[in-house]
Order: sequence, then structure tokens, then C-alpha cells
Amino acid sequence: MSAHEDSETRPIGPEPGDARRHRSTADRAAAAELGGRALLLNFAFWTLFGTLQASNWLVAPHSGPGTYTDVSAMRTVASAFANAYMWALLTPTIFRVAGRFEAGREARLRRVLVVVALGVGVSALLAALATGTHRLLVPRLESTASAPRSLLWSFSRWYFQEIATFAVVFVAGLTSDISRRYRAREREAARFEAQASQLQAEQAELRARAAQLQAQSAALQAQLAEARLAALRTQLNPHFLFNTLNAVSALVAKDPRGVRDMIALLSELLRHALTDSREQEIPLREEVRLLRLYLEILEIRYQGQLDAVVTVDPEVQEALVPNLVLQPLVENAMKHGIDRAGGHGTIEVLAYRSGDDLVLTVRDTGPGESTTARTGESGVGLRLTRERLAELYGHQQRLELRPVAGGGMRARVVLPYHTSEDIRLAEELPQP
Repeated sequence: MSAHEDSETRPIGPEPGDARRHRSTADRAAAAELGGRALLLNFAFWTLFGTLQASNWLVAPHSGPGTYTDVSAMRTVASAFANAYMWALLTPTIFRVAGRFEAGREARLRRVLVVVALGVGVSALLAALATGTHRLLVPRLESTASAPRSLLWSFSRWYFQEIATFAVVFVAGLTSDISRRYRAREREAARFEAQASQLQAEQAELRARAAQLQAQSAALQAQLAEARLAALRTQLNPHFLFNTLNAVSALVAKDPRGVRDMIALLSELLRHALTDSREQEIPLREEVRLLRLYLEILEIRYQGQLDAVVTVDPEVQEALVPNLVLQPLVENAMKHGIDRAGGHGTIEVLAYRSGDDLVLTVRDTGPGESTTARTGESGVGLRLTRERLAELYGHQQRLELRPVAGGGMRARVVLPYHTSEDIRLAEELPQP
């Protein structure tokens, strides 16, 4: 036995209108198909029930008050099937009632009483109809005095049978409803899991898209930084070349041989500078080599009045520094220190490591704070150097310009210590 099962369930979440209408149409079609199966199964079951009851009546001896007349087997079969099909008509209704039966604590007693009353009433009605139909189709030979007793016996026999039948049908309806609800929950759970999987896939796609956008943004930021650094380099190199050519022109009349040496040194300096111009960072040993060429040019220009001392800790020879970072510091020391001291003095360059930092200092023996700090001049090269350091290292760098006791100024640059090998190892590490 089975009741008409409504397989349509509500969607768990919002869906597009076309998909919802398509699924609703499919659910209605499935419900109609299940309803047709339920009716066919209901008819088949009660036909079998009527067949079994008719077979029992045909082979079993009759009992009860009075005797049966000699009736045909067709009447007996008709009586059995009449009772069976009355139940076939009532079964869908009983299944619907069973489907609405909820044994909650608050309403349990009331609902049980309602079901008991319904069972008693339905059974009494069907027993009366079955008694009348059976006595009409299969009459008994009985006296007038025994007729009430025979009618009561027949009714009671039918009544207890209908009560038992109602109980079985009602329990079958409850079982069918529980099974239907369980399957509906399974479908809802499966639909919910499908939607959850879809949401997870969408979230994963959004995360991947966000990561892609972040990578693109990082790439654009890197390109922007490279563009800014390139712009600073294009400003710095002409400025450096202009100042050096001015130094050459100042000695054309005084020292032609020195001018030739300066041009040769400048040629070599520019050749190395242009060769490394694409690299924003170079090893400190290369930076010091270029600086020594520049200092030789200055020593020739100042005709022995300038002393240059360069001291580099061997430990930091391979440390990476911005290309041409020392030349603007030396140039600033010459312009605001040595030149203001009459063109004679000392330039001291020092490079060493302090913890995780690389420290570069350039000191001059000029007038110091008395003139330089008061005028507030720092030069184009120094300004561009500050901008380059900020672009390359952000807050991890410092450029300080302070007077020195006894005269002169000290430019101090602090950079994060790193080498080409450090960068290579960092690139080989797996990304989180």
C-alpha cells in the first residue's frame, strides 16, 4: 500500500527564475507520476484483498444464525469486492489524515482521540454498508424472530474486521508519510550540499580572482616603482655628467695633461655606469670601483688639495647597494664642504655592517653646520638619492646629514643588508 506522495520540496536558497520554474515543472510532473503509481497500487492491493476474502468465503463453511440460500459464486465475489473497493476509495483520505498526524507532546492525546474517533466512525459506517450489501447479495434463510439477532451478529463481525482494517491502513499511511518525509529531507540535504559545493566553488573562484588581481596590482606597483626609479636615474646621470664636465672645463687652460687624464677617467666611468645602468642594485665593490674613478677625477681637478680616503669592510664587499648611491653623497660633500673651505680638505668614505643593516658614510672637512645647515642647500643629487632610497627600501632606509664635531658634515645612509645570494634563496623558497 502507498499513498499519494507529494515529491515537491521548496528550494533552500534563491535561484534564478528560469531555473526555479523549470524545476517546479519537473517536480509537478514527478508528483503526478507518483500519484498515478499510488492509485494503481491502491487499486491492485484492494483487488488482491477482495480476491482473498472471496476465496475464503467460497471455500470456508458459513457460520452464524440462519442458513444461506443456494447463491451463485458471483454474488459472493461481488460482496467481497464491494467491501474491498469501499476501502480503496477511503484509503487515500486515510493516508492524508495519517500524513497530518503529528505526535507532538502538546497535541498527542487530542490527536490520538481524533484518530480513534475517526476509526470508530469509519469502521461503523463501512460495517453497516458491508452488512447491508452482503445480506442483499448473499441472503440468509432465517425466521422473523431471529432476524435482529442475525443482523447484529453480521454487523459485529464486519465491524471488528473494519476496525482492524482501519488500523492497518492508518499505520500504513503513517509509515508511508514517514518514508516520504525522510526522502524529502534527503533530497533537501542533497540539494543543500550541492548548493554548498557550488558556493564553495564560487568562493574559491572569487579567492583565485582576488589573488590574481592582487598579483596584477603587485606587478603594476612594481612596474610603477621601476618607472619612477628609471626616471630618477635619467635625472641623476645627466646631472652627474654635467658636473663632471664642468670640472673638466675648469682645467682646460690650467692643466691640459690633467684634462686628458680626466677625460680618460670620465670615459671609463661613463662606460661602466652605462653598462650597469639597467640594474637598480649592484655589489658594493662595483660601486666603490666607480667611486674611485670619480674621486680620481676630483683629485686631478683640485690639483692635490683634496685627499680621499675610502675604507670598506671586506665583509660587505658583496652587499647590494643602489647604483651610483655614493657619488651624489661625495658630490654634495664637495659642493657644500670642500668648495666652501677654499677647495682643500678631506673626503672620507666608510662602509661597514651593523647588525642587519649596511651603513655608508661620507664625511668632509668643510665648514660644517655654520654654512651648510644654515643655507639649507642639499643639491639635486642628494634629493634624487633620497627619492631613490625611498622607492627601493621604503621605511627600511635612512639618509641623515649631520655636522661633525670639529668641523665638516657627515652623510650617513642605512640600508637593509642583503646580497644576490640572499635574493636567490628567497626566490627559491616555496610561496605560502
